[in-house]
Amino acid sequence: MHLKGNKAHLNLKGLNFPQRGVQNGRPLFQLANIQLLYYNKTMFKMLKKKLGGIKRGGLGFLQNHFSRAVDIPAGVSITEIGKSVDGRPLECFRIGNGPNKILYAAGIHGNEVGTVKLAYHLLDWLDKNKACWRDFTFFVIPCLNPDGYALARENPDYFNGGKVGRFNAHSVDLNRNFDTPSFQNKSVWGFGKNYAESVEVDCGTAGNSEPETRALTEFILNNNIRILFMFHNAGGDVMGNNNPLSQKLTHIYAQKTGFHYVSEEDWAKLQQSGTAKEWCDLQNIAYIEIEGSTRYGADWGRQRAAIEATIVASGGLTLK
Repeated sequence: MHLKGNKAHLNLKGLNFPQRGVQNGRPLFQLANIQLLYYNKTMFKMLKKKLGGIKRGGLGFLQNHFSRAVDIPAGVSITEIGKSVDGRPLECFRIGNGPNKILYAAGIHGNEVGTVKLAYHLLDWLDKNKACWRDFTFFVIPCLNPDGYALARENPDYFNGGKVGRFNAHSVDLNRNFDTPSFQNKSVWGFGKNYAESVEVDCGTAGNSEPETRALTEFILNNNIRILFMFHNAGGDVMGNNNPLSQKLTHIYAQKTGFHYVSEEDWAKLQQSGTAKEWCDLQNIAYIEIEGSTRYGADWGRQRAAIEATIVASGGLTLK
């Protein structure tokens, strides 16, 4: 400040004062618009997710009531390969007596109700067409986790992703309980779009600690099973293990169903441990994991042609 005549003057040169209505170089009305846009996008995503859950829940309700499992064909051979934690039988059905053996297993996660229905449709279809494939023996285990399945049937979790009943009666994720080098007591379960969401799951006290897992692996080894199809849902994906035949069948299955093929590299990114896939790698078994398109529906219409095509690719004759 200096005096000039009778007046005082301030030298403001070099000083920065905020402009009215400006923050961080942006007009405040622009910042308000950006914040409002972000809020609207967030709310839209939340609303979209909520409405999607309601839609899937309603569809699941309809599928669970109108998509039924078919009856077990009369005269089909049945064996009890073990019991669940709560003492429910683990049943395996056998069709044929040929040298080429294929095992189809479902319901390892009890909440995947539709896979059990799919297995019964498959059993009925194989029985009707058994004369066409005399060189094959087909084994079908409709439900590897009957305790979880019973819980899911009693408490259908339509509007929360159908998660109730996934684990066995020990609260163990059976597809993280196989005796493999990667086994650990805790692992992850990925779900949602592109498996972007995940939660920690209990994998048991040791590999094969659960009676359901032990029963499956002992059955496979005792019967020299070389091809295993494991039915899951509802990601709409198909995955194979580190086995040439597996990769061949996986690509066929993806092509016939329109399901997304998941490479081994992408599968590894899910960071799963103690899985059936890894155990089959160790046993040189061709393993094909199918994530069907619906939680509660059988999905038979979409998967039947793929099952036939993979039998043909394994050495069987086409039905056409």
